[in-house]
Amino acid sequence: MARRGTGCRVIVLGGSKGGCGRSTISRNLLVAARQAGLQAIGLDFDEQRTFRKWADRRAKQRESVPQIVEAEVVAIKDESWAEIERKLDGFEVAVVDTAPGVENNMARMVELCERADFVLVPTSPSTDDLESVVPWWRSLSTTGMRGAFVLNKANRRTRSFASARSALLKYGTLAPIEIPQLEDIAAPFSAGLTSLDYEKAKGADVMQDLWRHLRREVGL
Repeated sequence: MARRGTGCRVIVLGGSKGGCGRSTISRNLLVAARQAGLQAIGLDFDEQRTFRKWADRRAKQRESVPQIVEAEVVAIKDESWAEIERKLDGFEVAVVDTAPGVENNMARMVELCERADFVLVPTSPSTDDLESVVPWWRSLSTTGMRGAFVLNKANRRTRSFASARSALLKYGTLAPIEIPQLEDIAAPFSAGLTSLDYEKAKGADVMQDLWRHLRREVGL
């Protein structure tokens, strides 16, 4: 498998269904990396530009709240991998938010996952999400990618959580951190913020734990 020529670690948020939590997790991971003192950049492969628009709002927010860390996100369209690599020069980690419906351009997604250091695949415990994400995972597992599912909008006390966990473990690795359905995680988006920007936010510890796990996985 061809590897990158850059020292930047690439973490890809993948999945074939919209609303699984890719953009929300991408934002939090990027902020967590910057708070850890790393040179980090976001790459937005989604034509809706959810990740990039959030970064633009954050830049405006920093004019009045300069203590929040900067978070740069670059929109990616039709660039080759060589062109993307040049954007990673000088960075230690890149967080990549992908588009839903990746099966429409599977060749590009396969290349991206081949080049990534780790692919994180969010899914809720719902049957709809599981039926979408498992075939996607099986298609990409042929690339030799390193990655894991992460349960999003999870509630350990429900039967659906246990069933989803068992189903995912049949096909791949499952991250040891589940992300609960909390307003503290989703709500800050509109202001260009994340749960990590607030003291004692309920979702902050979960996102920090996920970041620490991924940081170890990619050797940072």
